[in-house]
Amino acid sequence: MEEEKRYCLNCHRPVTGRSDKKFCSDSCRTTYNNRLYSRQRNALNRIDRILKKNHAIIDRLYSRGEREIEFTELFGMGFNFYYITSLRENPDTGSSFILGCYDYSYIIDRNGKVIIGKKRFTQL
Repeated sequence: MEEEKRYCLNCHRPVTGRSDKKFCSDSCRTTYNNRLYSRQRNALNRIDRILKKNHAIIDRLYSRGEREIEFTELFGMGFNFYYITSLRENPDTGSSFILGCYDYSYIIDRNGKVIIGKKRFTQL
Protein backbone atom coordinates (compact mmCIF):
# COMPACT_ATOMS: atom_id res chain seq x y z
CA MET A 1 0.00 0.00 0.00
CA GLU A 2 1.39 3.41 -1.02
CA GLU A 3 1.60 6.06 1.70
CA GLU A 4 -0.06 9.42 0.94
CA LYS A 5 2.42 12.31 0.84
CA ARG A 6 1.97 14.85 3.58
CA TYR A 7 3.21 18.43 3.56
CA CYS A 8 4.14 20.81 6.36
CA LEU A 9 1.31 23.23 7.17
CA ASN A 10 3.83 26.05 7.51
CA CYS A 11 6.51 25.67 4.81
CA HIS A 12 4.84 23.03 2.60
CA ARG A 13 7.90 20.74 2.55
CA PRO A 14 7.28 16.99 2.71
CA VAL A 15 6.67 15.61 6.20
CA THR A 16 8.09 12.25 7.23
CA GLY A 17 7.56 10.22 10.35
CA ARG A 18 4.35 9.56 12.27
CA SER A 19 1.14 9.42 10.26
CA ASP A 20 -0.45 12.25 12.28
CA LYS A 21 2.55 14.58 12.04
CA LYS A 22 1.64 17.97 10.52
CA PHE A 23 4.92 19.88 10.57
CA CYS A 24 8.42 19.13 9.36
CA SER A 25 10.06 20.64 12.48
CA ASP A 26 9.40 22.22 15.85
CA SER A 27 10.35 25.57 14.35
CA CYS A 28 7.66 25.29 11.67
CA ARG A 29 5.06 24.25 14.27
CA THR A 30 5.93 27.22 16.47
CA THR A 31 5.89 29.69 13.57
CA TYR A 32 2.56 28.39 12.32
CA ASN A 33 0.87 28.57 15.74
CA ASN A 34 2.30 32.02 16.51
CA ARG A 35 0.91 33.35 13.25
CA LEU A 36 -2.45 31.67 13.83
CA TYR A 37 -2.95 33.01 17.35
CA SER A 38 -1.40 36.46 16.85
CA ARG A 39 -4.61 37.72 15.21
CA GLN A 40 -6.62 36.68 18.26
CA ARG A 41 -4.11 38.25 20.65
CA ASN A 42 -4.11 41.48 18.64
CA ALA A 43 -7.91 41.68 18.71
CA LEU A 44 -8.04 41.06 22.46
CA ASN A 45 -5.29 43.62 23.09
CA ARG A 46 -7.20 46.21 21.05
CA ILE A 47 -10.41 45.59 23.02
CA ASP A 48 -8.50 45.72 26.30
CA ARG A 49 -7.01 49.11 25.35
CA ILE A 50 -10.51 50.45 24.57
CA LEU A 51 -11.89 49.21 27.91
CA LYS A 52 -8.94 50.69 29.83
CA LYS A 53 -9.44 54.04 28.09
CA ASN A 54 -13.16 53.95 28.93
CA HIS A 55 -12.30 53.16 32.55
CA ALA A 56 -9.80 56.02 32.74
CA ILE A 57 -12.40 58.48 31.41
CA ILE A 58 -15.08 57.35 33.88
CA ASP A 59 -12.58 57.24 36.75
CA ARG A 60 -11.48 60.81 36.04
CA LEU A 61 -15.09 62.05 35.99
CA TYR A 62 -16.08 60.10 39.10
CA SER A 63 -13.01 61.30 41.03
CA ARG A 64 -13.97 64.91 40.26
CA GLY A 65 -17.47 64.27 41.62
CA GLU A 66 -19.16 64.30 38.23
CA ARG A 67 -21.89 61.65 38.36
CA GLU A 68 -23.92 62.85 35.37
CA ILE A 69 -22.70 63.80 31.93
CA GLU A 70 -24.27 64.24 28.52
CA PHE A 71 -23.96 61.21 26.25
CA THR A 72 -22.49 63.37 23.47
CA GLU A 73 -19.96 64.93 25.83
CA LEU A 74 -18.78 61.53 27.06
CA PHE A 75 -18.58 60.31 23.46
CA GLY A 76 -16.57 63.43 22.59
CA MET A 77 -14.07 62.55 25.31
CA GLY A 78 -13.31 59.34 23.43
CA PHE A 79 -15.56 56.96 25.37
CA ASN A 80 -16.47 53.94 23.23
CA PHE A 81 -19.99 52.72 24.08
CA TYR A 82 -19.62 49.50 22.06
CA TYR A 83 -17.45 47.82 24.69
CA ILE A 84 -18.67 46.92 28.18
CA THR A 85 -17.62 44.44 30.85
CA SER A 86 -21.08 43.76 32.29
CA LEU A 87 -24.76 44.22 31.54
CA ARG A 88 -27.77 43.74 33.75
CA GLU A 89 -31.37 44.82 33.85
CA ASN A 90 -32.09 47.93 35.90
CA PRO A 91 -34.22 46.69 38.82
CA ASP A 92 -35.68 50.19 39.31
CA THR A 93 -37.22 50.43 35.86
CA GLY A 94 -37.18 46.94 34.39
CA SER A 95 -36.95 48.52 30.96
CA SER A 96 -33.40 49.86 30.93
CA PHE A 97 -29.99 48.38 31.51
CA ILE A 98 -27.05 49.06 33.78
CA LEU A 99 -23.82 48.79 31.83
CA GLY A 100 -20.44 48.17 33.39
CA CYS A 101 -16.85 49.07 32.82
CA TYR A 102 -14.83 47.08 35.35
CA ASP A 103 -15.66 48.60 38.77
CA TYR A 104 -17.91 51.37 37.41
CA SER A 105 -21.49 51.20 36.21
CA TYR A 106 -23.49 53.62 34.12
CA ILE A 107 -27.01 54.10 32.86
CA ILE A 108 -27.93 56.02 29.74
CA ASP A 109 -31.29 57.67 30.40
CA ARG A 110 -33.90 58.71 27.84
CA ASN A 111 -32.78 62.34 27.96
CA GLY A 112 -29.26 61.54 26.77
CA LYS A 113 -27.66 61.75 30.19
CA VAL A 114 -25.18 59.16 31.41
CA ILE A 115 -25.40 58.50 35.14
CA ILE A 116 -22.18 57.08 36.58
CA GLY A 117 -21.89 54.91 39.68
CA LYS A 118 -19.26 52.82 41.39
CA LYS A 119 -19.89 49.12 41.95
CA ARG A 120 -19.69 47.85 45.47
CA PHE A 121 -18.08 44.46 45.85
CA THR A 122 -18.71 42.17 48.75
CA GLN A 123 -15.84 40.19 50.13
CA LEU A 124 -16.20 36.43 49.70
